[in-house]
Amino acid sequence: MQSTAPVPPPPGEPFGEGGGRASVRRRLVPAAVACAVAALAAVTWAAGGFKDAPNQPVEKPGKALNVGLFTVTVRDARIGAVKGAFDTDAKRYLIVRMRVVNNGKETESLSYGGLMDGLAARTKAGKWLKPDQVEGVAGGAKTDSVQPGLPVEASAMWKAGPADAPRTFTLGLRKWEYRTGFTDVSYNWLPDTENNALAAKLTLPVTPAAPAPTATPTPTPALFPPHTTGPAQHPTQRPTRRPTRPPAHGTRPVTPSPTMSPR
Repeated sequence: MQSTAPVPPPPGEPFGEGGGRASVRRRLVPAAVACAVAALAAVTWAAGGFKDAPNQPVEKPGKALNVGLFTVTVRDARIGAVKGAFDTDAKRYLIVRMRVVNNGKETESLSYGGLMDGLAARTKAGKWLKPDQVEGVAGGAKTDSVQPGLPVEASAMWKAGPADAPRTFTLGLRKWEYRTGFTDVSYNWLPDTENNALAAKLTLPVTPAAPAPTATPTPTPALFPPHTTGPAQHPTQRPTRRPTRPPAHGTRPVTPSPTMSPR
């Protein structure tokens, strides 16, 4: 009997319809690609998914940055001693000076609920912390708010330890958006408080605190400075009185006048 099974082709020659081995290779390539995509997806998911990393544009001090509600021009950073609102004595702070303009239509606070919520400093652990307090000066007077269109010279302060002396300081500015809150349906200016979401990031050189001036003893002047002529006297010794001048010679002795004898 003759076998009706197809005779296999010689080695190296494709078989099947249109070349069996070629079709097998065509089926294996998409499978390999699918496996690679699946592996990449697994690694990406483990690293946080396909979500884009938060944008943190790097800026330089001295540039006016519009972050929504405010336009902020960061000037410099330094360490100084300041007596805070709840401090009994002056303490060391890392101070960032900036010019702030309110872009809204209402007066905004420089502290809680205002500019402070949109400022952050990066710690060594990579977290962002709000300043401990913010002070401002407008028109030569202290202020805790910023009016629309009126520039304010503000100082954002973070507490520093007695040995803290960083060479650089990283400041983050958060983006303000006019939107509703999680529990409030009314529209307000709110900062994007996501930990790594920033409208701008600046690295500032830190000016160290000025050394405390040393007290120079003031020389105590002599109570009785020596005269230009004559022997010098001890500063604490009182000058002696002048000796009494003797009477001049040749003076007529005084004759007592006779008393009136009683009758």
